[in-house]
Amino acid sequence: MTGVLLQVACNFMRAPRLAVSAAAVLCLLAPLAACSGSSDSGSATKEDEPAEASTTTTTAPAAEVYEGDAKGFYDVPDPLPDGPHGTLIRYEVMDGYEFDGATTYRIMYLSESLAGDPIAVTGMATVPTAEAPEDGRPMVTVAHGTTGIADACSPSVTGKNAEMSLVENALSEKYLVAATDYEGLGTPGRHPYLVGQSEGRSTIDAILAAGELPDAHPGTELGIVGYSQGGHGALWANQVATEWAPGLEVVGTFSGAPASEIGVILAASEQVKGFGIMVIAGINAAYPDADLDDILTPEGQAVLKSVDEGCVGDVFDAAGAAKGQLFVPDGNQTEPWSDLGKEQDAGTEKTNDAPILLMHSDEDQTVPTFFIDQVEQRMCANGQVVERIDLPEGNHTSAAVPAYEQALTWMQGLFAGKDVVKNTCPAPT
Repeated sequence: MTGVLLQVACNFMRAPRLAVSAAAVLCLLAPLAACSGSSDSGSATKEDEPAEASTTTTTAPAAEVYEGDAKGFYDVPDPLPDGPHGTLIRYEVMDGYEFDGATTYRIMYLSESLAGDPIAVTGMATVPTAEAPEDGRPMVTVAHGTTGIADACSPSVTGKNAEMSLVENALSEKYLVAATDYEGLGTPGRHPYLVGQSEGRSTIDAILAAGELPDAHPGTELGIVGYSQGGHGALWANQVATEWAPGLEVVGTFSGAPASEIGVILAASEQVKGFGIMVIAGINAAYPDADLDDILTPEGQAVLKSVDEGCVGDVFDAAGAAKGQLFVPDGNQTEPWSDLGKEQDAGTEKTNDAPILLMHSDEDQTVPTFFIDQVEQRMCANGQVVERIDLPEGNHTSAAVPAYEQALTWMQGLFAGKDVVKNTCPAPT
């Protein structure tokens, strides 16, 4: 896949424009590199035409302490409670998903769609059991890698969030941590896969909601982390944070192997069919006026329905099994698809002075290093403080473990006020 995306990228640039072992974490991270094989998480219950979340609101009650069965947790209140985005709607303790010195919760909270409608989003959070500092707990919010688009692929549904496990191994006893499922993963509507504003809002609102949990005592300082799709989501969370949550102070953002160049993926859809289908489904979910007829053939639109029926491996299987052409030739160059693809590219604006840590493995064959090259160049040109680390070995999945280990050491240094940032951007000329 790397070679295909690199070739397309060249053409594109010329054209107009739980404490767990490392082995266990690698098993959980496997969907990040799912270029083949079937998902083992089962089928989703989402219909082909997902129901829209209610946009009616009422006066917000206190957050509900949920005590029903696990499936019922995801039933969205109708009407939604009134309140600002980031308001906690309900929560429950996740027994059996425990980290040292912390209580783990499943959460549902208010966010906002790109259309401006209030929506419910789910996720997970941990609150340390130790007494909080006088100025509140430091906070970290986690954006997860690709699992799929259907509800059954939601990390809080499956109870499997590899990134959160890596974070908690280092931070569980002192930090308030949240991990969003993202909009539409577990709740009504299709997940806007790799749509930057949606990912960013969900990631920021998760930590705001976690601050309303019992004994949370949130501070104001926030770290943002993510890998793969989460690397894209983390960069977007940083980009929207200043306007979306002005009361928070972002101290730093870690983005590992970010799936950042969405326009390139659209241009390569015929060669990377499964990813192309998922990206098109995600953009169409956020921008329903983007006509699928302009970019997908009838057979492609039939395959697109697989995103609501299974997880990432199932989508790849469905796309690979199709006999005919799935994508309209040059459909990615038609409006609004050409603009919408580019608009999801990460790192296009500097909105705060917090440093960015970019990390990628030289051996990554799933997300090519060309992607992180482009992010780095954009952010450096915008005057962002960027530190880039190239890992010498490890495929897309296995490299996540050392990447997170180094990133969390870096992040804790930032919270401690240490001078840990090395700006690797070239000097301006």
